[in-house]
Amino acid sequence: MTGKRGRPSAGEANARDERVVDVVVSLLSDEGFEALTFDRVAADAHVAKRTLYGVFGDRAGLVRAAILRQHAYLGEAGDAGDDLRSACRAILAHLLGDEAIGIHRAIIAAAARHPSLAVEFYDEGPGRAQGFIASHLPADAVVTAEFLFAALLGELHRRRLLGLAGPPTPAEIDTQVDVVLRSSGLPVGA
Repeated sequence: MTGKRGRPSAGEANARDERVVDVVVSLLSDEGFEALTFDRVAADAHVAKRTLYGVFGDRAGLVRAAILRQHAYLGEAGDAGDDLRSACRAILAHLLGDEAIGIHRAIIAAAARHPSLAVEFYDEGPGRAQGFIASHLPADAVVTAEFLFAALLGELHRRRLLGLAGPPTPAEIDTQVDVVLRSSGLPVGA
């Protein structure tokens, strides 16, 4: 028997969902938000539209899944570490990558026509990242998580968004984090 019916195993469902998010990221990055349709995602990911609606709900749900993947460090305590420097490194490593930049460009392009999409992007993306930073800030810090987040991304992010630079190396991320932390009067640590 070659065809299997019924619910997929947890592993199969996770692989399917990752495949869907891969397609969503690709469509957003290459063609923009308007290209993101359930017909297109279903065809490209080889998934039934009914399954997409059941798992993701709507187009905003598809985008939300792509955004959440860019903030995987929120669930990777071992990689993000407990110290501020490690948390900042994790944020930059994720948000300066090609996927995150492609999604960010697509959201910026669609924001005027889809303001609720922009709000959700901010809440699930920069808002969550700032909360993550805040949870790692020393109690006596004089800078806010919002300030630190903006300083961390800074010109590296702007150049990435404009296509003027490729993804930074780990050494460049370390340098950016260390400069921002020192400039903010925060401990650099390890």
